[in-house]
Amino acid sequence: MAVESSRLLTISIREETLIALLAQRHLCAEDLYCPTPRAHQQLRRALLRTLVPVTKPG
Repeated sequence: MAVESSRLLTISIREETLIALLAQRHLCAEDLYCPTPRAHQQLRRALLRTLVPVTKPG
């Protein structure tokens, strides 16, 4: 039985969770598909946020 490797799943995820997964390299941006320009823009913003160092107060 052959497994289709190109199957896509449609999911919803909180932006902060996505940022954490990307920043910790548990998820690769190359594996994500954006069906709309708005989704692409949101993903791009999330990716940029993973590059900003987190500063703790105090």
